[in-house]
Amino acid sequence: MSRDPGLQPERTLLAWSRTALVLTVNAALVLRSGLAARQPGLTALGVLLALAACATYGYGLRRRAGLERRPARIPAGPLRAMAGAVCLVAAAAGWCVLLGPPG
Repeated sequence: MSRDPGLQPERTLLAWSRTALVLTVNAALVLRSGLAARQPGLTALGVLLALAACATYGYGLRRRAGLERRPARIPAGPLRAMAGAVCLVAAAAGWCVLLGPPG
């Protein structure tokens, strides 16, 4: 019995691209703020966000290639790791914003 995956794989791949785009925009904003305020912690956070954006986009491309070969389930490990990394970076960004210089 063959299963029709419908548009779900395509929506999932688009979600990876959107997530990478959002991370890239946030990385640019955090980098700009860190460089303008001369805060090395904020600048390092921007670099980490940029790396997370690249990793997210790369994983999305790898998933796309895998789905073109054969549809398969997404392993839970990379998804949990990416979710944890995004939460950690978001918490660090909030911490830097709260402890940053006023004004």
